Amino acid sequence: MSATPFDSAHLHRLFPAGDLAKLFSDSAEVRAIMIVVGTLAKVQGDAGLIPETAAKAIHRASLELQIDPGALAQCTAEAGSVVPPLLDAFRSLMQAPDYAQYLGQGALPGDLQDCALALRLRQVLAQFEAATETLPGSDDLAVLMADLPALREALLCVSHNGDSAEVLRPALGAALNLGDQGWGAERMPLTRLADWAARLIRALAGRAPGNAPLAALKAHAGILGTSLGAVEGSAVARRHVESLILPQLLLATGAALSLAARP
Repeated sequence: MSATPFDSAHLHRLFPAGDLAKLFSDSAEVRAIMIVVGTLAKVQGDAGLIPETAAKAIHRASLELQIDPGALAQCTAEAGSVVPPLLDAFRSLMQAPDYAQYLGQGALPGDLQDCALALRLRQVLAQFEAATETLPGSDDLAVLMADLPALREALLCVSHNGDSAEVLRPALGAALNLGDQGWGAERMPLTRLADWAARLIRALAGRAPGNAPLAALKAHAGILGTSLGAVEGSAVARRHVESLILPQLLLATGAALSLAARP
């Protein structure tokens, strides 16, 4: 028995999440955060909040530098988030302290992580939509597809509650091609995503009642979706729960779509 079937050497074709798994790799998360940090520096420079030379250097470095996620493990455990050690590694690799001092200036680690997640979720939803459109139509799938634009609008947005938020939030959203309304304290768009994904898996399983892997994914998704909706505690605790539940639920959705597409 593997901890997760989606990256298991012998189970990944029984539960085939496919390319979707790449969006939930450590490298994908680090790269997305670096893109957000670089873009934030660019809009801060445009707004005159940091020197333009520093903004350009940080933005360029965000596209060029390579950071090993494994090297961040110990400091992530100590900080409770990957963002502080990632920024420290970024500053070190820049080898330009005069510019690097402005990296992530005034930004909250949770906001940077949320923006990076929104970038990846945009690709996730695009893959789900494309895969669903290849399947034979049905009323339940039509309802799910009709719900997708509103879900996308609520989910795909930046979070920025740090310094100069009124100026930077819309600018960062425009630069990343995301909305600027944020997820709010309750982070309900993520709960809506979990519910939508679980509904999609149920619909796909209902089309093939004899498919045991689809039935297993349906049960898996039902438990995960309910768990996310029942989270209590601090924002930090909720983020940890989301990091445990959402990737598994979305990979299960990708696997269900792959199975449903098989002859």
